[in-house]
Amino acid sequence: MNNTVIGIAGVTVPGALDCLAKMHRLSASLCGGHHHHPRFVLDQPDFGVVHAAQLQARWDIVEDSIVASLQRLAAAGAQVAVIPANTVHCCIDGIRQRAPLPVISMLDVVAEKCRQQGLRRVGVLGTRWTMQSHLYRAPLAAVGVEEYIPDEAGQAIVQRVIFEELVPAGKVGADSLQQLLQVVDTLRGQGCDGVALACTELPLVLDAANCGMVAVDTTAVLAAAAMEAVLR
Repeated sequence: MNNTVIGIAGVTVPGALDCLAKMHRLSASLCGGHHHHPRFVLDQPDFGVVHAAQLQARWDIVEDSIVASLQRLAAAGAQVAVIPANTVHCCIDGIRQRAPLPVISMLDVVAEKCRQQGLRRVGVLGTRWTMQSHLYRAPLAAVGVEEYIPDEAGQAIVQRVIFEELVPAGKVGADSLQQLLQVVDTLRGQGCDGVALACTELPLVLDAANCGMVAVDTTAVLAAAAMEAVLR
């Protein structure tokens, strides 16, 4: 293992901590045992500022917040960074242009994972901005995979569960989980052969077992890409 330091630009606390935990678990098999792992640096600003900017469609503020986080990470010694949040990747091009260190794009690594899984039509579950902006359409199309999003009713369910339950608590009630699984079931009926859990909180409650088909954990994919960057 080289001495590369991984920076984590946190957006939501559950998403950032889950990403860090998944990198740590990967370390057990990838870093030669004996409790070795890379050095991690986490910068976790107040998510309320970013969320307020999203609600106001002030993506310039979102971008500024992430860039400032990356600057702090670089100052703390990080040499490569990840942003464990799908929605803010709406600004990934601008963020990468301004970032003081290389940033791994979640969009690219998730699309490649979908290709490797042999998927053809992927249902994308995430915040309404992720879904309505078709954030994954171009990255998936570039690897021969079709993006598919839920209808308006399905989008409303996913948006509500994310921001009313998952972000503040990291868990959902039984009724909300059942609603999420109904959205997944509808996507399956519309020809999706997999779903992308394109909000870093969704893998906390959804997986291949309860979805009944391939469920791409975007947090896990990003964590694996970060570890690969360290170990290559």
